[in-house]
Amino acid sequence: MVPGIFCMVFMTPSFAANMVEMQVVSVITPAACKPILSGGGVADYGTIPARSLKPGAVTPLPAKSLSFSINCDAAAKVSVRAIDNRTSSVIAGIVATGSGDGNLNDSFNFGLGTAAGKSIGGYAIVFQPTSYTGDYQQTQLLYSTDSGTTWRPSTTGYVAKNRSFGWGAPGSSYVSALRTISGTVTVQPYINKPENLSLSQEVLLDGSATLELSYL
Repeated sequence: MVPGIFCMVFMTPSFAANMVEMQVVSVITPAACKPILSGGGVADYGTIPARSLKPGAVTPLPAKSLSFSINCDAAAKVSVRAIDNRTSSVIAGIVATGSGDGNLNDSFNFGLGTAAGKSIGGYAIVFQPTSYTGDYQQTQLLYSTDSGTTWRPSTTGYVAKNRSFGWGAPGSSYVSALRTISGTVTVQPYINKPENLSLSQEVLLDGSATLELSYL
């Protein structure tokens, strides 16, 4: 915030006591932006029968999509990063194994929580690159691995824990100041091998990630 104070004092040389002070005061505040996820940010998979899990294998669940938007009261440059709130439950390599994509190392792997002390699985988060608009125009999804110093286009939209995401004009390599950003974010869960879970009781998927918005 930038406080501004401007004072004017009017004086008459002969009558110094006849003075009145006028102040012009203000506080200039930065733009305020609000991120919103549809469905309260919950991807609900309902009830999953234990018999549907593949013995000896990681079981992928269907991907679910949520609408994601950022609304600002004035044009602003913003970025978003994902924080895994269940990082202690991460199963090494489960996203790469379940997806068949060896490039999805554990920086793309978000934990699904634990049940009876056993890790349930992992999931990937994807900002669908072609779904995003900025101020109702097509926009370019960008990512940074150096806290916003440099940006490059994201062609897949896979969210890694060491990446920040922003939005710019198509073909650009810098984040634009925008009032409204909207698009789709998808989650893709992978369930641990059934023999590694305690299936004599209910297993509750408990994935939790925070999308943190920052002003650039």
